[in-house]
Amino acid sequence: MKMQYFDLEKRDQKRISTIGRCIYCGGNDGDLRDEHVIPYALAANTVIFEQASCETCQNIIQKYEQRVLRGQLGVFRAQIDAPTRNKKNRLTHKTVRFCEVDDDGKFVRDLGEKQIPIGDAPLAFSVWELPPPGILEEQVDDTLRVGRPWTYVQRRAFADAISRDLARESGSKNVAFKIDDINRDDFLRFLAKTAHAYAIYEVGAEAFRALAVDLILRRNDDLVRLIGGETEQSPNETHPATTSEFGIGRIINGPAAGYTAVRIRLYPFLGTPAHIVIVGAPL
Repeated sequence: MKMQYFDLEKRDQKRISTIGRCIYCGGNDGDLRDEHVIPYALAANTVIFEQASCETCQNIIQKYEQRVLRGQLGVFRAQIDAPTRNKKNRLTHKTVRFCEVDDDGKFVRDLGEKQIPIGDAPLAFSVWELPPPGILEEQVDDTLRVGRPWTYVQRRAFADAISRDLARESGSKNVAFKIDDINRDDFLRFLAKTAHAYAIYEVGAEAFRALAVDLILRRNDDLVRLIGGETEQSPNETHPATTSEFGIGRIINGPAAGYTAVRIRLYPFLGTPAHIVIVGAPL
């Protein structure tokens, strides 16, 4: 699979000329707007499609994309100073929920929430980990492909001190804290949108029959048929400090042979899982 490595810290800029229609719905009525292949909130203006999405599609996409980038990943982005169009609205505190657990780590009781300054909160990054896309394997029940949250947490002394204080105040033997919630469907649609835009940027809109558009525009909820993970994590030896990996290639065997796939791995230096999106069928 052909790989590209983007350093989200550098925020270099590349602009791609319009293809004359919306890359999602295919329409060309009304004003077309510039589209960021990698969302602005992660990479600023790294790769921009000029006049590539219509207002209707942008309005659909923006709702779940903002829930991912500002809601689910908002604190992480603030901690690493990721791009934002409005620094006045940047999050300054993180809500951390604490609970008592037994010696086996099982929930006992809720101990409430505390607001922790961003600089003192544990650095955390959450995604959704999945088995391979269902289309790659024959006769697999998609209800078994739900996946699970995956979180990197860098514990910090401040949060640990709060846990110790809460343990004393509440008489709890063990105190744990919950870092993040992640909405699976929003995150997977976000991956589908990003993968689709990247594929057109790399190989062009005429190179495949687009498959992910109905997922992107919320017309279909069968997310795990086209979106999943790798069976084996690829090593990151060449670029150990890269902030994102994007790759594109064709499936070479199995029931989806010839289909176009995009591989996305965000912040691989955290040990994050990679995601595979099947974006297109052969023409």
